[in-house]
Amino acid sequence: MRCSTGSARRPGRTWAAARLLDRYRAASIGKEQFFGAPMYVVSLSGWPAAEMRPEEPVVATGGARIALWRTDPADQRRVPDPGASGVLYTSATFSLVNSGNRTKYAPKRSWKVDVEPGDDDDRIVGMARLNLKSMYNDPSQMREGLAWALFRRAGVPAARHTYARLAINDGYQGLYSLIEQVDRAFLRERFGANNRGNLYKMYCGDVGCATLERRVGTDGDDSGRQYFTPGHPDLTYRLKTNEDDRSANGYDDLAQFIRVINGVGRPGGGERFNTDSYRAAVEGILNVRAFLRWAGLNLLLGSWDNYFATPANYYLYNSGRRGAAKQFMATPYFTFIPWDYDNCLGIDYFDTRWQYTDLLDWPDNTRSYHGGKGTSRIPLVQNLLANHDFAQYYLDHLEHMLDTDFTTAAFRARMGTPDGPGLWQRVIPSAYLEADFPNSPPFTGRQFTNDEVYRGGYVQQELRHANAFVLGIHHYVRMRYASAREQLAILRKTYPAGASGAQFTGTVESVPQ
Repeated sequence: MRCSTGSARRPGRTWAAARLLDRYRAASIGKEQFFGAPMYVVSLSGWPAAEMRPEEPVVATGGARIALWRTDPADQRRVPDPGASGVLYTSATFSLVNSGNRTKYAPKRSWKVDVEPGDDDDRIVGMARLNLKSMYNDPSQMREGLAWALFRRAGVPAARHTYARLAINDGYQGLYSLIEQVDRAFLRERFGANNRGNLYKMYCGDVGCATLERRVGTDGDDSGRQYFTPGHPDLTYRLKTNEDDRSANGYDDLAQFIRVINGVGRPGGGERFNTDSYRAAVEGILNVRAFLRWAGLNLLLGSWDNYFATPANYYLYNSGRRGAAKQFMATPYFTFIPWDYDNCLGIDYFDTRWQYTDLLDWPDNTRSYHGGKGTSRIPLVQNLLANHDFAQYYLDHLEHMLDTDFTTAAFRARMGTPDGPGLWQRVIPSAYLEADFPNSPPFTGRQFTNDEVYRGGYVQQELRHANAFVLGIHHYVRMRYASAREQLAILRKTYPAGASGAQFTGTVESVPQ
């Protein structure tokens, strides 16, 4: 285990007693207020120069300290001081690691800052982790902010988002998305007393990517042990809670969920999904409506690096039933929680026009992504949309989004202009401060020049870097909107508009009893 002067690798969950001297400065601030602030400074001081690219968590020692405070997005200083509002949070007890798939080794990397050893200690409005996303793929610096706001407006249980300027040893590292961590604090707020269940995060690992396809052993066993390899360092389905609870960490709840959504044991072949009994079984184990709202909005956003093309980069949470929280293994009830939205709204690496994906047949548009060797296998989407009632609700909500939030006018209003309020005003000048001149390489490692940020984020021009092609957001939305409307006009012969009878209130359903 490698160590360096002023830092040490995180020794499990053992932390120095010095953490008792730290003071939380924002005890009265809730998460909504915290993420409602337009910009923060996250400042790391005393950090060893040898640990500027940590691939594993490095624990701060030797006087290193983290501090966080609000700042004005329009401030022309790269690292504004705390000002009259003071430091919101400071601690000498934290760890630091680079994160992400593409960004973990990119010149401008994403970061995770863990400020507490456990999930239950209130630190930064209950959060034990700061997720600082570099937005490396996004010249507009706005895509994640747009996506997370839309999910919350649609009543999808999703992370909150704001922005931060990151400084390490007084050196400006650039503008970052600051994204709420999906952890125990997240679960407490969304699920109340049902916050002690199993939280799974999905990757591509020991058993492939997280397709949610049924896995069966040579002896016919399809229990939880088919979905993980004991001791494997790179699990596909990774349990993030209850890791030490033998009664809960056997993945049997996930196996049951996968059996249900795949219609295991039901007669009728492919037609078994379009039955009342299948619909009732899925509704008994999954918050279906929240998932279908996510599905429609995810398709409109053209976000492919999740349970679409990859599939990975999402969470499933088994909360159990209301009033029976401790019985979550016996009576599982899952909620889909989205993650990772830096590749959406017209970002592509595979010569794929995501804006034209078929509303009901997602896999058909993933052939190039899979190198022409097949398509995505995503039964949670495919099987549910094979059910008429589920597809009806999905299409009704998708059209509701086209009527309200997914229009070029709505996006223009949220993004703003140099002279008006919106996300553009928040990201500028923080993004521009990453380079000294419009066409010079940003010293932070961001791949886009300031001129390209302007052209991609404000002028809405298309950009190409090597195999990456980035549409202007307005252009993407206009094409996706037109294609969706054209497809809906045909589908409405089978799925009449409004036949689901649903009212879309933008609230997340409660955990059922």
